[in-house]
Formats: sequence, structure tokens, C-alpha cells
Amino acid sequence: MKTKPYVVAEHYYAKEEHFDDVLNILKETSEMIKEQDGALMSMSLLPEQKNGPITGMSLWTSREKFLEFMKSDHAEKIMKSGLSEKVKGWTTDIKADLYTVEQAWHVESHD
Repeated sequence: MKTKPYVVAEHYYAKEEHFDDVLNILKETSEMIKEQDGALMSMSLLPEQKNGPITGMSLWTSREKFLEFMKSDHAEKIMKSGLSEKVKGWTTDIKADLYTVEQAWHVESHD
């Protein structure tokens, strides 16, 4: 059975004075997963609407690869780095959504 790609979306509702801090940590975290087995893509998204969430999205080859990453030494290092606690203090809310990709298309690769 072929596995389906998996998407993780994290929405960070940053306090106004910490907007740039949250965005920068999201970008740093994205770089940390760049070379992980199963990671296909990561995006940091700026909200168009006022007070909208900064969103981080990552695409994985499968749910299993994402879960393997979450149990890895690399993920543990990220969790123990203190980034998580900082972000909790800099936001009013954090939400995560998980998706299995049922259908997709892509025109070309973007860096």
C-alpha cells in the first residue's frame, strides 16, 4: 500500500510586540528540519489579515516519517532548546492541524 503525504500546520497567534520573534523562531525551526528523512517542504506564512496567525506548514512523505521525526533525537533537541517555552510566552494561542494529502498538484519547485 502506497503511503500518502502528510501536512503539519502550526498557527501561532503572536503578541504584537513579539511578532518578529515568533516569525524568526519559525524560520529557524524550519531550517532545523530541512535535512530530516521524510521532510519534503516547509513554508513560513505571514498572515494577510490583521491579528491573523503566523503559520508554519511542513510536508512529509508520510505520517509515519513525521512521527519518526517527532521521536528522534533531533526533535528532542528542538524541544529541549527552550524555543517552545519562549514561543508560549510570545503568543496568545497556538493551534496545530494535521492532514493527509488526498489530492495535490504543483507547477514548479520554489526555494
